[in-house]
Amino acid sequence: MGKTSNLATRIWLDQYDLSGYLNAADQNIKQELIPVTCFSDTGPRRIVGNYGYDTSMNSFNDFVDNLIDEIIFAHIAADTDHFLSHLWGANVENSIAYDFVIRLLDQPRSGAVGGAQLLNLSADGANGCSRGLVLRNATITGTGFGTGRNQGATTAGKIYQAVVRVFSGTFTSITIRIQESSDDGAVDTYADIATMTTTLTAAGVTRLTTTAATEAWKRVSVQAFTGTNAVIGVTSGVVAGS
Repeated sequence: MGKTSNLATRIWLDQYDLSGYLNAADQNIKQELIPVTCFSDTGPRRIVGNYGYDTSMNSFNDFVDNLIDEIIFAHIAADTDHFLSHLWGANVENSIAYDFVIRLLDQPRSGAVGGAQLLNLSADGANGCSRGLVLRNATITGTGFGTGRNQGATTAGKIYQAVVRVFSGTFTSITIRIQESSDDGAVDTYADIATMTTTLTAAGVTRLTTTAATEAWKRVSVQAFTGTNAVIGVTSGVVAGS
């Protein structure tokens, strides 16, 4: 059985890559099992309901302006969605990506004589999660298309999501679209998926979703770009339970 190093593991929170601070992380997906044991049953009986999840991370702290301590402290009393992606063992395009919508639960800081200053985090889920792919992880210098990936067709009602991040760069505007094709553009030309377009004018994050039926192949299109460069990451997949 092959083993995977964590050297290439990346953890993205909103538009921030926290991998340079973290040294441990976990994700816990909890299935809801509803007891339905009756008097005459021998042993317990369960049916499956919904699911939830939580996550925790251990990190070293950094008090420099705009770095992890300030980023995480800004989450206090913030009743807004935050987007967490776990890329275990690999972060290149077509790697596995887990995407979560979270609320930060706690953020203890600690330190001891002879030790480094620590900032640990934990969070609870606030929406559905997906196991999908890294559609794009690149430095953009102009318009163009990413490589198509076969993620499977989805039926109407299923939630297909994409989390679009711009980490950094020198630019004034970038427009990113998610496109679809049934055969990687061989005969069926790639076309935009309605509602899955975003324009960012600075580093930021956007979660795009659709409940319409989608075709199997997806790719990232940088439709418009004004600037010199932009570092982007796009992860996508079908929301579990949708």
